[in-house]
Amino acid sequence: MQRAKVSVGVLVFVGLVCAQAAAQDIPEEARKGLANQLQGSFVVFREKVQEDLKLSTEQKERVEQHLKEHLPDVMQFFQKIDGLKGEEREKELKPYRPKAQEKLAAFLKETLKDDQRKRLCQIEVQQEGALALWHGDGQIAKDLKITDEQRKQFMPVIQEMQNKIEPLTKEAKSGGNSQEIWPKIMKIRREHEGKIVALLTDSQKKQWQDMVGKPLNLDD
Repeated sequence: MQRAKVSVGVLVFVGLVCAQAAAQDIPEEARKGLANQLQGSFVVFREKVQEDLKLSTEQKERVEQHLKEHLPDVMQFFQKIDGLKGEEREKELKPYRPKAQEKLAAFLKETLKDDQRKRLCQIEVQQEGALALWHGDGQIAKDLKITDEQRKQFMPVIQEMQNKIEPLTKEAKSGGNSQEIWPKIMKIRREHEGKIVALLTDSQKKQWQDMVGKPLNLDD
């Protein structure tokens, strides 16, 4: 199951193209869309994340330069999948994400300090959320040694969340106000993630808290 979200692929593509064409700073909304679509360390391009990591002026410049240098490839990919929806879109994104994340990880290893990379990992886990505990093949679930029995306990929570979110995503796709719908989706997600975390053992809960660290609100 992928993270529940309103599709912003077209917004990302258009925003990045416009930013490059106008030779201006890349808008935050496009950065948000890019992080949502490619996930992982791409959240480092969000302004709030850079502030939280306390990037130096030099580090910020290097991160911005890296993004701008890779814009052509990113734009070409999003142009390719423009118009695709649902499973077709995810089918294209799935193999592209790890390749893009691998390139970015190599750059960040040279650019960020050890404590900054550790904090970035915490923010990445926060963005993935407790729903990652349900994925048997995910690294987070493996690190916490989530059992098959726990996954069975997670299932009703996941289904309940999906049932509540589905009408909201349909409303968004049919032209609803995404700025009003998105906070509702995130509220539902947080409530059900809390229910999942409650099903962990005490030692798993402690390990999970260490993984997520201090909360950083990127929903605004």
